[in-house]
Amino acid sequence: MENSREITTLAQKFKIMNSNFDITIGIPIYNVEKYIKKSLLSALNQDFDGKIEILIINDSTKDNSMTIVNSIANSHPNGKNIRILNQPENKGLSIARNTIIDNCQGEYLLFMDSDDYISNDCINILYKEAISHNADVVYGAIKTVDENGAPLDIGQEYLIQEYKVLCKKDEFGSYVFRDMHQYVRDYATNTLFNVSFIKKNNFYFKSVRFYEDVMFSADIVPLVSRGVIVPNVTYYYVIRSNSLSNYQGREKINLEEIKQFINIFTYIKNKNKFLKDKPYYEARCARSMVQMLFILSGALKNRKVITPPLSNRMIKDAMKHPASLLEILRFKKHCLVNLLFYVIGILPSWLSAAIVIGIAKKKKLI
Repeated sequence: MENSREITTLAQKFKIMNSNFDITIGIPIYNVEKYIKKSLLSALNQDFDGKIEILIINDSTKDNSMTIVNSIANSHPNGKNIRILNQPENKGLSIARNTIIDNCQGEYLLFMDSDDYISNDCINILYKEAISHNADVVYGAIKTVDENGAPLDIGQEYLIQEYKVLCKKDEFGSYVFRDMHQYVRDYATNTLFNVSFIKKNNFYFKSVRFYEDVMFSADIVPLVSRGVIVPNVTYYYVIRSNSLSNYQGREKINLEEIKQFINIFTYIKNKNKFLKDKPYYEARCARSMVQMLFILSGALKNRKVITPPLSNRMIKDAMKHPASLLEILRFKKHCLVNLLFYVIGILPSWLSAAIVIGIAKKKKLI
């Protein structure tokens, strides 16, 4: 056993010595000429002694974003570390990030969105933790700001996090899902990923229009064996005025869009079926059902402008619980919450929808 450990350690050292870069910062770009200069400069101006690769994916941007990128690459002292890959047509954020996974040359990988920016010490902080603990993932803290950099209070208290080193079996997942509150945000950005961990487990982003981060996180968290969470704010998440994350002010919403949201969270909900042996199974079941309730509440709030109409049957099907009744009755934690959601999913459609609406109103979600 001791020889095996020595071989593993030597293999890790050999891999590190032969990596082209310590870090890859991956940035997909599409129509962000207003933001890309600040974003890219924050990546280039890192206070870090190691080697950083900036991997830019030009997702067939139609504006002057790449002109700005090329200008910075030619003028900045670290511009030589910028590598640009051009996609022949616009394929979206998920495919761009998958291209980053396939082409990154760093030992660790950090995803950035091209309208956000990172602190000068971001990589230094996250990388030190990754190396110290041989971590699969290291999560930095995030601050939400407007387009001018002013802090925003949008009710996301979970963005404030405690320092945690979670390196025992199922310890990371048990911390993330210890109850129904969100202790670790499920953004792919501002998380330093061990590239070997990503590739060994064949992690890729699903090809969806939105919530690709949430699906990616749902796949990754159960397989993290060594995770670190730091309280330092290392990432500034810019909330743009034309964000697609809400339905506000829209006169018409296509039902197909609602179906996509429901399908995404059905995928997350059904992941529980493969986690029955995990100590956090009961909490994760409850959390995923609460998430679905929030998604349906957003749709119901705008039900009058959804076309074709959102049916009661669709609401009932979305609320189907991933566990059986017998399993839920054996739960030692969150039994009543899970049981409530189970009942909602088996009632007649009209009654199921009525209860969802009643809960949403009581929680002031609609």
